[in-house]
Amino acid sequence: MQPSTPSVRTVAILALLVVGVVCSFAFHAAVTDTEITYAATAIEPGERPSRVAEASPDVADLDDRLNGESADVRRPIERAATRGSFSGNVTPELHIVLDDLRPRYAVYGGDYYRFNATGSEETTFVRIRMSPVAAGSVLANVSSPYGTAPPEIRAAIDSGTTSGWTVERGVYRHEGTYYAVSPERDAAVAGMILGGFAGYVLTPVGRGYAAVALGLLAYRYREPHRARLLTLRRASAMAALALPVALLGTLLFESGSASRFVTGPASALVVASGVVAGVLVRQRRWAALLGFTGVVVALPLVAGALALGFVGAVLGAFGLFVGLVTGVVPLLYGVAFGRRESGTADAVGERGDDAHEESST
Repeated sequence: MQPSTPSVRTVAILALLVVGVVCSFAFHAAVTDTEITYAATAIEPGERPSRVAEASPDVADLDDRLNGESADVRRPIERAATRGSFSGNVTPELHIVLDDLRPRYAVYGGDYYRFNATGSEETTFVRIRMSPVAAGSVLANVSSPYGTAPPEIRAAIDSGTTSGWTVERGVYRHEGTYYAVSPERDAAVAGMILGGFAGYVLTPVGRGYAAVALGLLAYRYREPHRARLLTLRRASAMAALALPVALLGTLLFESGSASRFVTGPASALVVASGVVAGVLVRQRRWAALLGFTGVVVALPLVAGALALGFVGAVLGAFGLFVGLVTGVVPLLYGVAFGRRESGTADAVGERGDDAHEESST
């Protein structure tokens, strides 16, 4: 006798579980598997000012920021470097470059300048002041001593490089030599940030999916020959399962602020609540669906506000958007596995579907 193959419905549930488990570890993988190589470069005064600007937030590299720009864009900076100051309207491109640029020093034409720029938020009017300054003075003012540097920085200075994703870039002095410490590849930093953000978003989504899949598997085990497994009560229990699943995942695999114990489970619950919406759609209970959606919409906003105030409410709004979009998947499962209310003609038809599935498994 040949072993029976799983039904299409069972395969669909298992697929949802696999996707949920993989996504549940997205944030954990992003923050543990990413390492960035930081290089410590010895710098003599007057050498490689662009490398100093790359390492120090107190030094802006105007040569790099204005690379490829036209003479009209560069003219106010050129005038400030030559005459010491500039006041007037600038091109929108330069206004964007100077917006929120508040370093103590700037590199322009390979030379250091003491730098100050202020402007209007409503117009393109700016005031720029630039006065030449010796490279040695810049390095002395923006550097920190080796003895007060974190262990990762000292390791980079001693060996030339170090790895990690919490290393703080900067300029350091050790035994009369200055060292500029910064990532070897800025693209790696951007990739780390993007990966961490994607993991932050996908983790509660995965836990919501996993909760729905585990609930469906449990009911499938109890009633293996029933095609329509879900009543409204069962779907609600599956959605609620997202809370302990997310809390346990946060406790075991995440660290950081306690707010994750609020925002993560709330987001997972929004995602898993799609299965309840799916059952309501299946039963054509539109008024109940509207009221349930209102409760789901309020949940991440209130949870975020309680955890982090206004910023939490903003993050909660983003989490709500992600939850509603990704909750479409549990909604489809709710429609596919949901039962009609008993006594209707559709419910009688579904009993026939159950009998057909029993004969095919």
